[in-house]
Amino acid sequence: SHSRVQPAPARPPAVRAYMKAVLLIGNFSGSLRPLTLSQPLPLLRFCNRSLIFHQLQALKDAGISQVVICHPNKEVPADWTAAIEQLSGELGLKLVCSQETEPAGTAGALKHAEALVTDDGTNDAPFIVVNADVLCSYPLRDLLLAHLKHGREGTLLTTRSEEPSEYGVVVVDERTGGITHFVDRPETFVSDRINCGVYVFSPAIFERIRASSRVSMNELLPAMAKAEQLNSMLLSGYWVKLTSTRSYMGAVASHLEIARYLAPASLAESTADFTVTGNVMVHPSATIGKGCVVGPAVVIGPNCRVAEGVRLESCTLLEGAAVASHAIIRESVLGLGSSIGRWCFVNGSVLGEAVEVCEALLLNGATVLPQKQLERNIRSPEIVI
Repeated sequence: SHSRVQPAPARPPAVRAYMKAVLLIGNFSGSLRPLTLSQPLPLLRFCNRSLIFHQLQALKDAGISQVVICHPNKEVPADWTAAIEQLSGELGLKLVCSQETEPAGTAGALKHAEALVTDDGTNDAPFIVVNADVLCSYPLRDLLLAHLKHGREGTLLTTRSEEPSEYGVVVVDERTGGITHFVDRPETFVSDRINCGVYVFSPAIFERIRASSRVSMNELLPAMAKAEQLNSMLLSGYWVKLTSTRSYMGAVASHLEIARYLAPASLAESTADFTVTGNVMVHPSATIGKGCVVGPAVVIGPNCRVAEGVRLESCTLLEGAAVASHAIIRESVLGLGSSIGRWCFVNGSVLGEAVEVCEALLLNGATVLPQKQLERNIRSPEIVI
């Protein structure tokens, strides 16, 4: 009798060493003004690291070795190239920029980078795509494995939203995970799942995008769903789209909560001089005076100076911000090099770079553009230009 050769057992799909990712930057200013008037959105500090650092770190942790960064060639910050080189060295990632000369839309920007992503058509590995204005708990390895398992052209990360009509809704076949269709801003309840702006695609999708024309993901994805080439995976961790300074502050709280479990050493503890309550991150170069109470959900950036008797709660102090004695700062962001006078009460406010607030003032819901000096109270929401 002939002995049959047993086929080798199927090996689980490994994350390939040459897998790439794409980071999509729609524009540099984003909607986090006045903070982004001084720093482009990708380089804006979030928990004492640039936003783009968090995204690149997550991609590296998923086994990615090269990231193609798609961005428009308008309003490119002067220090952009230097910042990218520094990030590349720090993270040990190869970073390549793909600049669109004309606005191409989110899918068009991807098409523009096709040769870089596929090594001129020689690399058929799937690739990850992440939107630059999104932060989440990035289950990228799971997303890759889900993609390799179902074999469709795309896998989209979804999350449940309490306000799905704000975003546009994803309708999913719960048995298969396949996406059947999308509903833009539904007026009645259709589904509570929304698109996270995080994807895995196979290179086959490039054939679906017209070259040198403006194509958005909102055109590409429904066409893929219709062709039954789009699957979904539900995110269980936190997700935020940075559409406003309020969403930025909410994301800080979520990020610090995760740090409590994954990197507790990155969080501050109380000292003989000041009290920490909840999750607080303090840069080593910052100074905090006697009798301060800091937290919860507070981030203090490099070279910040907090004088004695200050109360900080749910706020971020960007690099070089200074708070004089006995001030209270709540649910606010203080821009680069901004300063708050003694006995001020700042609530629900966002200050741009180098804003100076004179002493004993109340700011409630103030949005202050860079380089302003404030000498009056702001009792109800106001933009100071």
